Amino acid sequence: MASEIAQRLGLPTHHTELALWEGKRGCAVKSFLASTQSVLVHGNELLCGLITGYDKDKARGQADHTFDNIVKAFEKLFPLDKARREASFRMVGYLVFDALVGNTDRHHQNWGVMLEREVLPDQKPGFALQLAPTFDHASSLGRELTDVARERYLRDGTVNRYIRKGHGGIFGDALARHWLSPMAVAQMLATRYAPFFNPWQTRVKELSDEVLSDLLSRVPDERISASDRSFDLAFRKESRKLITSQITL
Repeated sequence: MASEIAQRLGLPTHHTELALWEGKRGCAVKSFLASTQSVLVHGNELLCGLITGYDKDKARGQADHTFDNIVKAFEKLFPLDKARREASFRMVGYLVFDALVGNTDRHHQNWGVMLEREVLPDQKPGFALQLAPTFDHASSLGRELTDVARERYLRDGTVNRYIRKGHGGIFGDALARHWLSPMAVAQMLATRYAPFFNPWQTRVKELSDEVLSDLLSRVPDERISASDRSFDLAFRKESRKLITSQITL
């Protein structure tokens, strides 16, 4: 569902299909690396090489994984203004998408850049660099909740609170003790990076309930419970409202 929504927003991502493997239900995900000449470099490796003191091996509580540090890394990775702005704009899109679907797993190994080997005009080998597509969306749409928990949120009308309090993978600053929720990251972007945020806000607004409902209806009944369907609809209704109204968190 999350990958399909990313595509509807115009974000590059991997192709994903429901699948069955050795009797186990899951998803088949096609690699977005174009060839054996393509290499994915994860965010933790990039930040380690570009941000002084960054610990790439710290799996949890990495408070240096801030959007400001990501911006600093982009400034060094993409020295040309056009390329830097394009990468930054797309990264903001990833984070607005995270807020829409409640992706809580945008840690420093769940984004990166792709290096593609190429031959330069002077016949010398080189590499083309671009931000990798968004990937690994499994921790979205309340996937960790039981049906009992989903029904409680729906009954109590607290889906909004669940969205606001969700964990995330990006910190507000290096001194923060806790990460920001995906929705709090989106609100920060709306305030500090409005020229990049506003077009994505418009795309979220234009993503109709009919399109989202149609995506949900295509999930087979054996893959999703009735409570999960109801929670998914309520979740995306509330998250769209928060993103498009820019409610202060």
